[in-house]
Amino acid sequence: MALDATAVLEIGTHAIRVMVGEVRDDGVVSVIGVGEAESRGIRKGEITNRDDAIACARKAIKSAEENWRKSIHSVVLITSGGEAESKKSTGIHRIVDPSDNRLAEVDESDLTEVCEIARRISLPENRIRLHTLQQYFQVDDTLNVTSPVGMACEELRVDMLSIHGKRSAVDNFRKLVDDVPIACSDAVFSGLCASMAVVTDEQKKAGVLVVDIGAGTTDYVVCYDGFVLTAGSFAVGGDHITNDISIGLQIPLSQAEFIKKKAGCALTNLMERDHNISIPAATQGFTGKMVRGITLNTIINARMDEIFTLVKEQVERQCPNVPLSAGVMLTGGGAFMNGARDLGQKVFNVPCIHGKPFDVQGLSTTKEGPLFACHIGAVRYAASLKTTVEKPTMGQRLLRLLWGGAGE
Repeated sequence: MALDATAVLEIGTHAIRVMVGEVRDDGVVSVIGVGEAESRGIRKGEITNRDDAIACARKAIKSAEENWRKSIHSVVLITSGGEAESKKSTGIHRIVDPSDNRLAEVDESDLTEVCEIARRISLPENRIRLHTLQQYFQVDDTLNVTSPVGMACEELRVDMLSIHGKRSAVDNFRKLVDDVPIACSDAVFSGLCASMAVVTDEQKKAGVLVVDIGAGTTDYVVCYDGFVLTAGSFAVGGDHITNDISIGLQIPLSQAEFIKKKAGCALTNLMERDHNISIPAATQGFTGKMVRGITLNTIINARMDEIFTLVKEQVERQCPNVPLSAGVMLTGGGAFMNGARDLGQKVFNVPCIHGKPFDVQGLSTTKEGPLFACHIGAVRYAASLKTTVEKPTMGQRLLRLLWGGAGE
């Protein structure tokens, strides 16, 4: 028996996508409805025209309802906004009174207490917490403990990673959803959801970097030893490549997007310097032209290299010397850029592959996997919260605490 179906909504810079899915008892995500509409009124992951954005969101939701053949009453909102960040905090809990000359065993109530203390991280008023993820415990002087229940100690510590976003951006998107009108049950970080869709437990243990390249933003998440170590985003994505092509080749944006997808490559090849590409005429008065393939690819390479380098610099600064034995996984629309994987391998110096969601049924093509990774992960995330609510044991209440939420 599957859990109740969950609808997730991503309001992106290039497209607005809705997915309805349910998690079966065997852990497989069954996709039972998809809707998509062109995005207008959104730029770099933020709202620039509410009326246009609301109309597009309504169209995408209606398309998903027709595909599912049922009405959607609430959605989980997938957020990015280009300004998501992560911050580490430590909770300290005395298991016994310092005056007592004895030890005590750690139980689940102690875990709940120390995690709640660590979660009380102070954020600026303009930031909103999206998730709080547990990392290592410390039992007295013993470091990197993953399960301290039953261990004797005087003091218990835990490291927590808080993922937080720009409050105004999250609130504005929630208000937009309310005006569709439809209920917003939760807000989740796109990068974390993408990692939940494509990273297996074995890869999470070995060390992996997930890079989700959207039209207006790029998100990243680093996992190692079974934990999320850092996460973040910045407002550079596929639309910046299109804009660079438009300016560099002096062609309309629509033609720049067309030629980027048809003939663009993230790597330059001097052997093709004599290869010419024909750009067709457009309805807005553009008469068409011929450009050199090496020129087009040099423009694309510069921006894609910048995106990967920005991710690399942030990861190395936030968690240096973390091995990425499972390599780099690319998701989002930018993952399909020809040559992106080869360039990623060159920049990060580890294998780079398309992040394909595992244990999923219902997607029509293999290519849809990386494109809908964050949606599939959001369905998994929502299902994990439903499980903790339906079976509220002490350990499950702890799990609910660790996942956090944006409803604060």
